[in-house]
Amino acid sequence: MIASTHLTAGAAVGVLSYRFLFRPHSVSGLIGALILGIFSHLLLDMIPHSEDEIYRPDGTDQYETAILSAELALSFLAIYFCGVYGSFLTVPKKYILAGMIGGALPDVPHVVMNALKTDWRFLQAADRVNAFFHTSLHSPYFWQGFLPQIAVTAISLVALCVLRQEMMKITP
Repeated sequence: MIASTHLTAGAAVGVLSYRFLFRPHSVSGLIGALILGIFSHLLLDMIPHSEDEIYRPDGTDQYETAILSAELALSFLAIYFCGVYGSFLTVPKKYILAGMIGGALPDVPHVVMNALKTDWRFLQAADRVNAFFHTSLHSPYFWQGFLPQIAVTAISLVALCVLRQEMMKITP
């Protein structure tokens, strides 16, 4: 899955955690949102998808960093406008951030190994755990592999927008 899908799903998990699952203003709730963000990442990676054509349009990885950076910037802007608006220091927004961190965390070892051109054992072990959850089913057609990601991202942003409004009503 692309980073945007994991980040927006993680943000939605964070707002759902705050609204329905955990007691607000609790450290255990923030940890729960983080853990559920990790689970959302692993579950999403089980959906058949493809992103190679996005990150490697010419078949090489020379544009991967630039494309990923632009995608992350757009993701953060979308999440900001749909669910955050201000500082991350308020309690509901901390849940959104915890879910986002959890949603991104399983891919960090792979990104670090690629960026630093290293193969440290603990990063390899963490990357193998993440790879275990990836489906081996990938569509040979770009849009069949990309449409599920667009759908999850859109649903997550809508949930974030709608639930954020409800969340702000109940926040003291």
